[in-house]
Amino acid sequence: MNISAVLRHLLLVITWLVLWRLSVFTEYAPHASIWFPPAGFTFTCFLLLRWQAFPAMFIACVLSTGWESLVFSDGRSLEALLIAGSQFALLHCLVYGVSANLLRGSIDRISHHNLYAPVMRFLLTVATSSLVMSTAGVMFLFGGPQMESFLATSLAWWIGDMSGILVLVPVFIGLVNRLYPRRGLLSALNYQPKNESHFSRFAGKLVFSWALMVGVVLLANHYQSSEIACLIFFLTLPQMWIVFTESPIRMAISLAMLSFLLALLVSILGVSEQAYIYQVAINVIACSAYFAMSVPALVADNRELNVEAKTDFLTKAVMRQHFIDLTEQHLKHARRYGHQTSLLLFDVDKFKQINDRFGHLAGDEVLRGLAELVRSKIRSSDIFGRFGGDEFMLLLPQTSIEKAFSVAEIIRQGITELHFSEPDLRVSCSFGIARVDECEGFQKAFDEADRQLLKAKREGRNQTALRFAERE
Repeated sequence: MNISAVLRHLLLVITWLVLWRLSVFTEYAPHASIWFPPAGFTFTCFLLLRWQAFPAMFIACVLSTGWESLVFSDGRSLEALLIAGSQFALLHCLVYGVSANLLRGSIDRISHHNLYAPVMRFLLTVATSSLVMSTAGVMFLFGGPQMESFLATSLAWWIGDMSGILVLVPVFIGLVNRLYPRRGLLSALNYQPKNESHFSRFAGKLVFSWALMVGVVLLANHYQSSEIACLIFFLTLPQMWIVFTESPIRMAISLAMLSFLLALLVSILGVSEQAYIYQVAINVIACSAYFAMSVPALVADNRELNVEAKTDFLTKAVMRQHFIDLTEQHLKHARRYGHQTSLLLFDVDKFKQINDRFGHLAGDEVLRGLAELVRSKIRSSDIFGRFGGDEFMLLLPQTSIEKAFSVAEIIRQGITELHFSEPDLRVSCSFGIARVDECEGFQKAFDEADRQLLKAKREGRNQTALRFAERE
């Protein structure tokens, strides 16, 4: 193990101890806190590093036992502290190490469109492992069922560990990944919503959520009312607001900060009677956020799939059926307002010979270059589609056939000037034009444009054809 690896593991130990001290700082009663961040950090380290994290986590647990003895001045001997610390460390590392490694495979397969199953596995794993840890901890470290407050201690330990893992694992993954980069894990957290708000708006949402939380806790403490404390569950609503308008990493940060401030406030006020309510609320809000996180990602994926289904992969032109649907819509609009609309149909001259002589990759390069040129010569309101093979369509709304002829000529001339990776490769196109608004539908307009295209082919290719009467 080199010096760099030793320093990174040392940093893991220090981070674990800082988090442990933070949990002690936010205790509302001895050994009782809303959450236990070190559990989340341990789970994350085993999730990312597998059993390589064992030494660092074991040492941190042992050191925390000694630190705890100093904080509470319990007078235990060094030997007793080492035994107790080793027992806690072994139990803590085994439970969360095994559970994190079992979860590792399914977490790796997270993506935008299959979040539900991995999220459910994550939640069940966290709930089960923290329950095993709390029960075993009380059984082996605190005297078991003979302990006077066995049930209450086990429950507080369970919910505290579970809160620390649920709330903080996504944030800790980002931190630990900086020390031990591992691509692919939790790629869903890289998802960016299309309309993610500016940071100032995100900060405003955080402040609004915190204000509601502080108000509920203060009122519940003032009136000593568990009913008012239950209003904390309504913090799910602003958290859902953040989930649906921000990126998952911002959601994770907001959840972590909300939980920390809640734990800090409960500690400052010395709240005890409503503490369980707040612990459960953190877990419920976190679970709701994880499930809701998949909804905007799923919507974004569906939007992308919808675009892909309507767009040609090679040329990025509109697919035939979608082009026809858009043309029919424009035709109705043109007839209603008396606008002229023109249709251009064109293909690559002797495209089969290009494929036969230069290969299909060269043919693909021709189609891509042609498509890029066309998009550079048309308006944003024009619709560029691929009919199939080397045949393309161009709908020009509010365009007379004379102007359409000019557009076709500009494109045709530009295509002849294109250069490709094959020096001897030269390309030309033939065009046919029809007035869409004068036809009964797309098919009639297409037939007319196709006749004109065939006419251009017969008359020598590399030209634009339309009915003479129309051109006049």
